[in-house]
Amino acid sequence: MSAPKVAVITGAAGGIGAATARALAKDGWDLALVDRSTDALDGLTAELPGARAFGCDIRDPAAVAATAAGIIAGGGPLGALVTCAGVGDVVPLAGTGDELWSDTIAVNLSGTFYWCREVLPELQRQGGGVVVTVASTTALMGLPGRAAYAASKAGVIGLARTLAIEFAGDGIRVVPVTPGATLTPLVRQGYQHAEDPAAAEAAHARLQPIGRLSRPEEIADTIAFVCSPRAATITGAPLVVDGGYSSGGVSWNS
Repeated sequence: MSAPKVAVITGAAGGIGAATARALAKDGWDLALVDRSTDALDGLTAELPGARAFGCDIRDPAAVAATAAGIIAGGGPLGALVTCAGVGDVVPLAGTGDELWSDTIAVNLSGTFYWCREVLPELQRQGGGVVVTVASTTALMGLPGRAAYAASKAGVIGLARTLAIEFAGDGIRVVPVTPGATLTPLVRQGYQHAEDPAAAEAAHARLQPIGRLSRPEEIADTIAFVCSPRAATITGAPLVVDGGYSSGGVSWNS
């Protein structure tokens, strides 16, 4: 990269978002880190000198617009947007109430849309860039208890594929990176509800043919590759990083 550009990362305080911040910092990007609270970003900004922290509720389009405007006005030229912010619970359909459904769609899909709507015109004005929308293999397969999450992430993939075509002529690539089961703090927290957390984690790991869960750093390395010139012809199609899970090697009912 000839000169540092700014990469905007949503959901940057932990998990895949924080790992992505570290990976892009190593590649020379300037960072605008977005999460619901700037307090959650304190440790990461201390670790990555020069990174700027922005508090934003991505469910609120006005907040996204104001935050994006602040990032654009206060730093160098934008080069990338990575939408890592997400929520998801394992809840049977009968227990999926209106609030859970609406909040999952608002964070995972609407929040991604709002950030794309603000950032893509700026990338267009600057002559190009990269958008990575973090989706999930849950969008590609039927999994029990994941109606809201799967629907939201399928929407993220559909959004990315459409925007990739819409902005291809502007030198902008839009790539839905699609992780499988990844050992993030949110996933670890879910194991704590099990009678035997270690056994729950081991059972989850067995669902991936490689025999383990992915690490956030591995997903982040893929995102960093997508944001680099080495991925110049990758756009639109989901880039699946799931240890072989979506190849159908294991069934949830086995």
